[in-house]
Amino acid sequence: LLFAYINSFLGKSLYKTFEEISNSVVFKGLKKEAALLVKEVEVLGKSSILAIESRARVHKNDSLGKVYSTYLAGENIGISLQERIRDLIEESLDNLKSSLESYVNRANDIVEILFMLYLVTPMVLLAFQFISSSINLFMLLIPLFFSPGIYLMITLSQPNVGYNVALTTKEKLILLCLPLAIGLLLLRINLLYDIIIVYALFTIFTFFVYNRIKSSDDILHTMPNILSDIADYVKLGYGVRNSLLKLNEKNLDTKTTKFIGKVKELVKRDLPLTRLNTNSWVLNAVLEFLDNLEKKGYADSFIFKEISILIGNYITLREKILRNLQLFNSLSIATPFLLYFAFDVLSKIKSVGNLDPIVAIYSIVLGIIYAKLSRFTIFNFPLFLLLAISLSIIIFLGGLFMNFL
Repeated sequence: LLFAYINSFLGKSLYKTFEEISNSVVFKGLKKEAALLVKEVEVLGKSSILAIESRARVHKNDSLGKVYSTYLAGENIGISLQERIRDLIEESLDNLKSSLESYVNRANDIVEILFMLYLVTPMVLLAFQFISSSINLFMLLIPLFFSPGIYLMITLSQPNVGYNVALTTKEKLILLCLPLAIGLLLLRINLLYDIIIVYALFTIFTFFVYNRIKSSDDILHTMPNILSDIADYVKLGYGVRNSLLKLNEKNLDTKTTKFIGKVKELVKRDLPLTRLNTNSWVLNAVLEFLDNLEKKGYADSFIFKEISILIGNYITLREKILRNLQLFNSLSIATPFLLYFAFDVLSKIKSVGNLDPIVAIYSIVLGIIYAKLSRFTIFNFPLFLLLAISLSIIIFLGGLFMNFL
């Protein structure tokens, strides 16, 4: 929609926008659709309008079909493309808001399922076995078999919040170390400590990815101000790339300063800005947006102000939802204490052996699920670090605390 909005100021149609998207390095999902649309015109000999009508019928029940149908309706009644695209952008933000709010409600339902599955179910299983002569602790692993399904359910229900995560060579090497740690786990020298070793390696692994995601988010948060600065330079007659060279990064945070420095280096070498592949899809889209404006030789301060406002609205909306999901981080940190207390009470009724490994496994699995719920990615290093502290307290001081109760 941003591409179409920019092109509308140049008098270009929606079809011309899709022609450009077919060469995009950011809009990978839309590239296939753009190729199909272009094929209908170039191979089948249809007009651009007939091709769009054909694709609109294919996508009649999704958001892309909405874009097509709105464009076609505007063509019939004579509404300007600028107005139509601007309305669609606002509608897309409203839809994202509704989608995120709906997700928060679904997340609360999922938490209730997790509570029943990982706390109530094990206690019921243990309670039923108290009447028998022996207790099968393997039954406590039953909830873990449902974890992949719950994770998949969360993934399918989550709206896209713009993360673009790809593992670096260093991160892949760390990931390869995890099977070795799991091998130690299978040796069962000390089951509890082996679990902690695996979790520690996983936490270290998440640190590197989390740091990159956070850096991209921090840069994205400054992007509205950067675009506003570019708009001011454009007003003075500078082009897009010269405006980028004029940016003053001295008052920005360290990460953004480095990012702007890399942008300026690419500008000086006359290279595309999309070479700076970040972990934020929105940030990558802005870089491609700047590249396209430079190629078109078009620079209007109004465009930069508009995009600045739209990105600012998007950031505000996303941050509001993330704040609403922070409760799940607290639940993750409290989980080891809840599980330890519940299982310790049951073990005092009838001896069932050391349940600390079960508490650790449950806590780690729930931590991963809560990380996915609250941050839309499992790479949530602060949560895992706090969870590690909670587990350490339980493992090393839990018995001492329970003696006072």
